[in-house]
Amino acid sequence: MRIEIMLSRKNENNIIKIIMPLKSKINNKSTIISKKILADRISTNLSKKYSLAKTQTEAVINEFLEEIKKSLIRGEELRFPSYLSLKTTTQAARVAMNLQTKKKMTIPAKRVPKVKFSEDLKKEIARKK
Repeated sequence: MRIEIMLSRKNENNIIKIIMPLKSKINNKSTIISKKILADRISTNLSKKYSLAKTQTEAVINEFLEEIKKSLIRGEELRFPSYLSLKTTTQAARVAMNLQTKKKMTIPAKRVPKVKFSEDLKKEIARKK
């Protein structure tokens, strides 16, 4: 699975775009980008325009992720137009079978997070193979 975060910010007439693959396949090698590396990339790009230290960038990323988590726990839907939307749904209870003992068991209902990517983002990712 390939996920990209694209952030854009208008500053007067300039648009800053930061494209960071969180997990990408390059030459059949899987690369996982951690939160620290993500903070380094954002800090490097933003330090050219703004006077943000790396620790400040990390604090912003941490707060952003915590607020996303809190919102999802409260059952709120998060929308980032042209990028993605996040929400929780209730997965219905179901009956499953233990394959070793052949005994049926009930799996209770639970809330699960859902991510839906925008059509624009899907098209852009498909174009840049």
